[in-house]
Amino acid sequence: MSARAKEVQIDTESMTITIPVGKNPAMILVDPKQGKAKIVPLVEHGETVVKSSQGKISKVDYRESELF
Repeated sequence: MSARAKEVQIDTESMTITIPVGKNPAMILVDPKQGKAKIVPLVEHGETVVKSSQGKISKVDYRESELF
């Protein structure tokens, strides 16, 4: 994942995460197989695409555009 995504700590005992609420739209990606959780910002205009491989999150693609 790019530097845009920010890692969030998973409490492995209770399998929970605490999410800070920001001002911009974002999605939370949780991959229990890898033991990772990240806050991924959504692009203002375009698509944020999550790709997986073998049941794990492998990549996040940002497809941005600009309004004319």
